Amino acid sequence: MTGDMNVGLWNDGGHATVNGDVGGTINRPARPEPDRVEPDRAEPAHGVDVLVVTALLEEFEAARDAAGTTWHKHDADGPVPYLTGERAGLRLALARATTMGARSVAPIAAQLALRLRPQCLAMSGVCAGHPDRTAPGDVVVADPAYEYDEGRLTGTGFTGEHRHYPLDTRQLRAVQEFEPAGLPTYGTVGGEESENWFLERLHHGQEPRLHAARPRYVPPGVWPAMVSRLEGDGLIVLRGRRWNLTRAGRLRIERLMAGDVDGPDRLPFAVLAGPMASGSAVVADPGIWDRLAGMGERKVLAVDMEAATIAMVAHDHRIPDWLVVKGVMDGADPAKDDRFKRFAARASAEVLYALLAERRA
Repeated sequence: MTGDMNVGLWNDGGHATVNGDVGGTINRPARPEPDRVEPDRAEPAHGVDVLVVTALLEEFEAARDAAGTTWHKHDADGPVPYLTGERAGLRLALARATTMGARSVAPIAAQLALRLRPQCLAMSGVCAGHPDRTAPGDVVVADPAYEYDEGRLTGTGFTGEHRHYPLDTRQLRAVQEFEPAGLPTYGTVGGEESENWFLERLHHGQEPRLHAARPRYVPPGVWPAMVSRLEGDGLIVLRGRRWNLTRAGRLRIERLMAGDVDGPDRLPFAVLAGPMASGSAVVADPGIWDRLAGMGERKVLAVDMEAATIAMVAHDHRIPDWLVVKGVMDGADPAKDDRFKRFAARASAEVLYALLAERRA
């Protein structure tokens, strides 16, 4: 590896926090223009600092557009095409698989890791999030990443044999202290948006009062007037100590969900570090969370199909760092839809680049 390759990618300098306006109504800065992609050029002579691999085309496009750089094509007609660009002093490469899953992502990540010699192997994209610990649009950083369906299957059941890949301690600290309020996809909510969040939690059988995201969607002091207003409008009714949807309330939230085909542009999302369990299938079963807990991982935040593969490739190829950042698009339930997919892909890419810039600083 050349001297150029090691110049200050991950130094121990000060921690920079991304700040922004979190008060009042949603701050809606203009979105950047889509990044330019220039014609094919020669492979970078000194490798790259960060190799970002995505699984889906939508994830690739979100990572490409969120970078705010001019990209250059490489091997456009080859088996593993990729882009290169620069952002915040980092030399980036970006590539994608053609389908989801470890078998598609692993060979691409491994081949480009050998060719480009990155200091960090990264991934952004979408995942399913634990419905009681995350909200749609939240961003989860894998720590650790592991393959949950590795183990031994017999006639009496499955016994997991999980290999965990923990996040670098310095990176974990940066994630825990990260504030997303300055990112383009971040925005505060209030009024009708708070009401809709409350009604949708009830629609999914959740208790809004106890949900981890409540302080972000129903700010302190708003709750009493909000529930009184919803009750007065005939949308909710109190049974015992829990609010329940009335028929009118159910119709309102179902109509809203059915009509929201584009999903949100901005949300008061959180960036959370926690276990991300990778498997070989798309999950549409709310029982997955209890099964994962039964295997010994009580605090799983997210389920995906590739995080453990990225960590494994980094480990096997002796890449100093890896980072998997994914946005929550659903809760792995059968009624899930793609309303939050676009937002989750974009928010995860923005967070990934912001974390890389902080570490570079």
